[in-house]
Amino acid sequence: MENEKSIPAGKGKNAKRKIRNSPVFMFLCFCGLTIIGYLIFYVYPVGRTVFLSFTNKRIGIDEYDIVGFKNYITIFRYEVNFGRAILQSFIYAIGSGAITLVLSLIAALFLNSNVRGVGVFRVILFLPFVIPAFAAAAIFKGLFDPNSGIINTVLYNAFGIRGPGWFKSENTALFTMILMSVWGFGVQMLIFLAALQNVPAELYEAVELDGGGKTSKFIHVTLPSISPMLFLNIILVTINGMKSFNAGFLIGGNTGDPNYSTLLYPVLIYSEAFTNKMRVGYASALALIYFVILLVLTAGQFALSKFYVRKED
Repeated sequence: MENEKSIPAGKGKNAKRKIRNSPVFMFLCFCGLTIIGYLIFYVYPVGRTVFLSFTNKRIGIDEYDIVGFKNYITIFRYEVNFGRAILQSFIYAIGSGAITLVLSLIAALFLNSNVRGVGVFRVILFLPFVIPAFAAAAIFKGLFDPNSGIINTVLYNAFGIRGPGWFKSENTALFTMILMSVWGFGVQMLIFLAALQNVPAELYEAVELDGGGKTSKFIHVTLPSISPMLFLNIILVTINGMKSFNAGFLIGGNTGDPNYSTLLYPVLIYSEAFTNKMRVGYASALALIYFVILLVLTAGQFALSKFYVRKED
């Protein structure tokens, strides 16, 4: 029997110790579960959606065919609700986003001032954000009910004004949804508040020395100083508004009643995928088109940010 060269015991232990101490091994130990979760819950669904968009897949039917760009062609040529849903989602995002930004900035300016009990006000203004969206929408649906809601009741009893149809009229339904969406601005408020607390007091003192008042301080100091956080909030409210589903579905169902006036784009995707049509492939194509629209919109906002966001020196 030939003599075998034995590996020194210490050498094997050193090799294992070297592997355990390597940056790659440490990275996998700390981030491995996150990477696995990202691949399972993000990469795979996106890849699956891209694949299904080129098929005629339906829920409940195992067989399906590759149809190429047929779904996309059908959407752009024959989908009557495509343009309407995009337009109404844009109107909803712009309207709710603008009101949310104004209210959250006003609330942040108030909380940043030296008022008694400011901690209590912070909790009160942030609390609506933690209430589930469906619950909040249900509450507002009761308040804005044209027949039994408290809004129209107060308008009629106090001022003799017969209130509008709100969400039951196609002329005011989308506007009612915008009003319902702006009550939970807690996150935007906290972002503005954090930015306001980091504005150097010396800048306000310099404006006072030049004879400037509160308006000058706000225009020349506050807005430029918080402009990076303003940009962040604009991105957040735009994306949140464009992908909003709860209010549209609760108010108008999957058909956007009355007369498609509350049909938002995410509701259209849901309607195609999970109602009697069950066209998952078609809905996947709708979702990818919307993803591209949001990507272009976000890129445009980054391009416009150079005109109002102050760069830090």
